[in-house]
Order: sequence, then C-alpha cells, then structure tokens
Amino acid sequence: MELILVRHGTTRGNVEHFFVGRLDLPLLPEGEELARRVAPTLPAVEHIYRSPLLRCRQTAQLLWPGVETTVVEELRETDFGPYEGRREAELADDPLYRAWADRPGGPNFAASPLGETEEQVAVRVTEGLRKVSEDARRRGLDRAAVVTHGGTLMGLLTQYGRPERPYGAWFCPNCGGYRAELSAAPLALNILGPVGGEQALKNP
Repeated sequence: MELILVRHGTTRGNVEHFFVGRLDLPLLPEGEELARRVAPTLPAVEHIYRSPLLRCRQTAQLLWPGVETTVVEELRETDFGPYEGRREAELADDPLYRAWADRPGGPNFAASPLGETEEQVAVRVTEGLRKVSEDARRRGLDRAAVVTHGGTLMGLLTQYGRPERPYGAWFCPNCGGYRAELSAAPLALNILGPVGGEQALKNP
C-alpha cells in the first residue's frame, strides 16, 4: 500500500520560529493558501490518517476535501515541555537547552529531563504507524495519506524510511513530504519520491 506522508501547512510558530509541539495553533492564512495551491499536485487518496491537532485537521481538509479521516493520537507532535511557545533566541543561555541543542547529531530531548524523550517519541510514532498499517489493511486501501508534523515525520522516517538517512535529512517543508510504499512485516517505508511543498509548485 502507498502512503502520502505530508507535513501540515504554515503556522505562526513556523514563521516566528518558536517551539510549537503540543500548542494547538491554527494555520495562518498563507498556510491555508499554500495547502490550496499544493492540493492539485498531490495524488488522490482513499483515506486520511492525521494528528489530532488543529493545524493537521485544517491541512487535511484543504489538501483532500471530502476524504474520510481517522485521527491517530500517536501522530501528534513532540512535547517540548517548558520550551513550548518559546523562541530559540530566548533559550540561548539556558544550560538544559544548550545540552539538548548542541549534542552531536542535533537536538535530542533524551539529554534533558524536560519534555518528551527521544525514546518516548520513537515508541509513540511506531505505535501510530502500526495503527495506520493495520487499519489500512482492514479497509483494503491502495493509497492513503498521513498528515502530521515535521518532528513526527522525521522520527518515523529515521526509524523506518528506506533508504536510511540521518534525522535532519528527513526534514519536510510545510505541505511537503514523501510518497512511500508501506511494508507491514517488517515495518518499513520505502521512499518513492518527494511530494508537495513550494518545490512542487515550481516544478509541476
């Protein structure tokens, strides 16, 4: 079965560069417009699986209007704890933040007692992907969409994306992501190519 993995549209946190893990922000007007423009570039899907947060609900409705949707709690964004709603510049002198942000290989909340750890995220998103796989198989789907968050996608693809890439290499732009063939046993996402985002609008 094919999955279209897409990050939500643009929010105020994306534009102003502050942490927006569990904060339930709506799309900005330009985020809604981006979704409307990207929608015609995406393949049709039979079903949508999405994060429970508002920005993903709005994005899903704009990208694939009228398509049935299932909320998967495990596809929500990382809990950034006390860093939620704060900008990186504000945290420049915070020793816990510096220990997290400056580690080799990039940020890792497992190095901090605050927020959700890397291990907790890995367990959660794995369960989310299993739920998607099992439900899609039960429904007999050929192609479905997953509308979620940048951190969730990077966590999923670091574990299950093939060919393998480091965490940061899986960054997805707003309303962008990947086409992937989902394998259930073993669990894997075999990448077929990129989709969406501003790049799709430049190269239709």
